[in-house]
Amino acid sequence: MPRSARLAAKHAQVLFPSRGTPPDRHGYPHYQAMAKANERWRKAYLAELERRRQERARKRRSASAVRAGLASCLGLAIKNSKHAPAPLRFMRGNPIFSGAPAPGTPAWAADLKALWYELPDAAWDGGAIELLVLRPTQVRGPYPGVLLIPDCGSRHFGAQSPESAAREWGCALAVAGFLVVIPKLPGLQQFSSTQNKRRILEGACALGEVVGEASHALDAVLVQPGLAGKRAWIAGRGLGGLAALLLGALDGRAAGVLSDAPLAVGTGVDPDALQIPRFNTTTDLGEIAAALAPRPLGLIAPPFKPRKAAGLAVFRTGQNAQAIEWLKRHVRAINAKPSGGVAVRGERPSRRYAISDAPDLKTWKAWAKRLRREYRAQAGMPVVARPLGVKLIGRTQLADCTREEYHVKTGAFTASNVTFLRPNGPFRRRTTILHLPGSSSDVAKVEREYAHELVAEGWNACIIDARVALYPFHPGIPEGMAMINQSLHDLCCCLDYVAKRDDVDPKRIGTMGVSQGGTHSWMLAAMDDRIAAAAPVCGVCTYRSLWDEWRTEWYDHALLSFLDSHSIYYFTPGVLQLGDQQDLCGLVAPRPFALIGGNHDNCFPLGGMKECDRDLGRLYRLYGKAENFLYYEFEGPHSMPEHSRKAAYAFFRKHL
Repeated sequence: MPRSARLAAKHAQVLFPSRGTPPDRHGYPHYQAMAKANERWRKAYLAELERRRQERARKRRSASAVRAGLASCLGLAIKNSKHAPAPLRFMRGNPIFSGAPAPGTPAWAADLKALWYELPDAAWDGGAIELLVLRPTQVRGPYPGVLLIPDCGSRHFGAQSPESAAREWGCALAVAGFLVVIPKLPGLQQFSSTQNKRRILEGACALGEVVGEASHALDAVLVQPGLAGKRAWIAGRGLGGLAALLLGALDGRAAGVLSDAPLAVGTGVDPDALQIPRFNTTTDLGEIAAALAPRPLGLIAPPFKPRKAAGLAVFRTGQNAQAIEWLKRHVRAINAKPSGGVAVRGERPSRRYAISDAPDLKTWKAWAKRLRREYRAQAGMPVVARPLGVKLIGRTQLADCTREEYHVKTGAFTASNVTFLRPNGPFRRRTTILHLPGSSSDVAKVEREYAHELVAEGWNACIIDARVALYPFHPGIPEGMAMINQSLHDLCCCLDYVAKRDDVDPKRIGTMGVSQGGTHSWMLAAMDDRIAAAAPVCGVCTYRSLWDEWRTEWYDHALLSFLDSHSIYYFTPGVLQLGDQQDLCGLVAPRPFALIGGNHDNCFPLGGMKECDRDLGRLYRLYGKAENFLYYEFEGPHSMPEHSRKAAYAFFRKHL
């Protein structure tokens, strides 16, 4: 094969990142070293998770400490006072399980009576929870109660119906002499990665929503006429089995738990719908199962190795009949007095530092200091962001500039690729614009498409690939540090290096970018005062607009959530308990800020952009610096057309 053909074949192979630009003849942009470091990081992280599990097993924390930590992760709280549930409303009977059985109905259906009830105001955001109640007719009461939580749908989306859960487990339990309540949980019906993104912003998670609503359904079990004892069993399969395990550990009214093939969490590679903020730093499934002791715990094909404990029974797949017999032998557990509190919904998002609520500038300035400090803590960011090392990878003389490529080490296993373009001419301090790539871009693509426009202005162009673009594996939400905040830490480290260069004027550093790069632009400016001006393009809206607005017919004739326009990397756990996006952007004020966006953006809703414009415009007027804020709305989709870039360059010329 000729040398040119071999080079072409080599350059066509994009090894890392998966959507990166192939290396040129100079090897630019040198991602292979980062790929190796990322693999070392993955192995080190899995080893760290195992070390944490072993340490927790040695320490054997109290059940109350485990409950408190778990509740916090799920966005729940433990309420120790007496709980007064709302009265049940009868809805209808179900002929499938009562009266003369229809053709094809199983023989045991004649032995059951099924009724539907409604529990008002019990859902996470209000509204009712429907309940299917199965009673045995051939067995005399009183009956031990079982709350049976349905599974989710395939691909962790949606919910199994109560009728399906009844056929899978519920009817067999009822025929065995149990009173079975199967809830139709709104949180489970909406269960998905989309819903989880919203709950993470609010400081909870989709699984926490399911567990919180199941706790209300447990209220309904305990007020059923003919119920034996003061507690009830909690059971479920799949996601329902995981929810049963979590609720059983949290709620003192649980007599015990029967969990069939519960889904695993805390693995380091959890699906987006199952991501629980701070879970991996707080607890693990083995510790949660141990916290149930001495209450009985039955596990069918568990995905984790349970610790030995009194009352623990482990069954193989398909041993449902044996599990029910075990349950009957431990029925006396229902007679113990409930203890340990009730799981309820925790703190609701309150947006404590809202620009719109600030009565004057003095109040906002005090809020801004607290907001920045508390956001960094909420995001899990280190207090200090400095590079651990800077390595020059290559230097190339181009027609209009000198291109330098660096690896800036930002952690033990992480680095950012920094490309610095310095215009030809005298070596002097210049205005420097950090041009940050979008999620489908990298340093090489940004240089090819936009960066030389900055060089033509006589400015330094600095392109930084932060962690989002570079790493296929990363500990994220379960560590309490969303990917976007890890990238923000990387950017702060890189800025620390760039601001100290001899060819950079530290008082004239600006940021811009499109999409993820636009978001990174304003976030970096909000967290670091060394950014003198910011001009994000298609990167700003309110978080709330992501679920209040919908992508409609303009976007491929589909009704889709804006939440799905963003990967799980975008969502900082609990940010809405502090402020919305415009409040964080307000940390840039009174430094110059340009909000540039398209009116048909399928990632950042127009209504959310306009709300940010309204609040930020007010804030800059409070500062007496209205001229430092620009709102530039263009006709078009999610993009960075030439005229939007020129608007950003004009803004930088004016203010830098």
